[in-house]
Amino acid sequence: MSLAINEDVKFDCSKIQLKYGTINEINEEQDEYVNRYAILRKDNGKLLGIHSGEYIVRPYYELAEKVNEVVEECIENKNKYSITTTDRILEGGKKYRRDINFWDKAIDMRNYKSNGMHIEGADEKIIPQLRIYSSLDGRWGQQIMWSSVYVVCLNGMVRPDWTFVVYNKHNKKEDITFAINDFKSGVEAHQELGEDLFKMMQKQVKVSDVKHLFKKTLANRYTKLDIDDTSENIMEDLNVLWTRYVARYKCNLFAVYQTATDWASHPDTRGAIHNVSRKREKEVAKMMNSPEWLGLAA
Repeated sequence: MSLAINEDVKFDCSKIQLKYGTINEINEEQDEYVNRYAILRKDNGKLLGIHSGEYIVRPYYELAEKVNEVVEECIENKNKYSITTTDRILEGGKKYRRDINFWDKAIDMRNYKSNGMHIEGADEKIIPQLRIYSSLDGRWGQQIMWSSVYVVCLNGMVRPDWTFVVYNKHNKKEDITFAINDFKSGVEAHQELGEDLFKMMQKQVKVSDVKHLFKKTLANRYTKLDIDDTSENIMEDLNVLWTRYVARYKCNLFAVYQTATDWASHPDTRGAIHNVSRKREKEVAKMMNSPEWLGLAA
């Protein structure tokens, strides 16, 4: 088991109060301080954010260490357990994401066989993933959530009840907490996912209904104008992915789900991929609560 934290994560910051120059009553220069503080990396001086005095700087590595402690307490036979981690320092340190993959808790989709429905391939399995998010630019609070990853395509397995296990704003005095029960509940929810996906494999769908679903959800720009507000670019991207997954899994709800999660997990964008991906995952979760999706799944 390896829970090592990448050295790039281990940096500290300074919190410097901002000021401006002014002239007082006797025509002397003096500094006026404001309730704004610059957050600077100590190792390279890079500006990561500007915040009020209530903002609490919480180093990324401390958050990772807290989660590591809970994982180590929950895992038996640590030396035999297969865990991999990925640390990402984004935008020069403004944002941070850490993924912890638990390979020994994998769900092998090849084990699901019924009514002639069976898929092949060693990577046709799902592993639970614990995600950690934080930022120093004010865009992300400290967040810890459970997810799952489909290994063959590295799609994040979004669920309709997709939520963060814990969330903490940087101006909140209490530190974030992640307990043993939070860890165990995530593992239990992952075990239920295999059954949910297998039900999707058995549910046949019509192409026209799938197109209608995407137009009303993922490709819907939700404008207030009384016009067709479908994004043709998004529909084109979804159609390419849909064709790929139908060829692999046939025309069923699972192919629809894989199309949506692929679109969310691997965005083709000029913007910050990590921001776009998180936004799209929320849209997929919303799609799975829509009347159109519930109608297909009925």
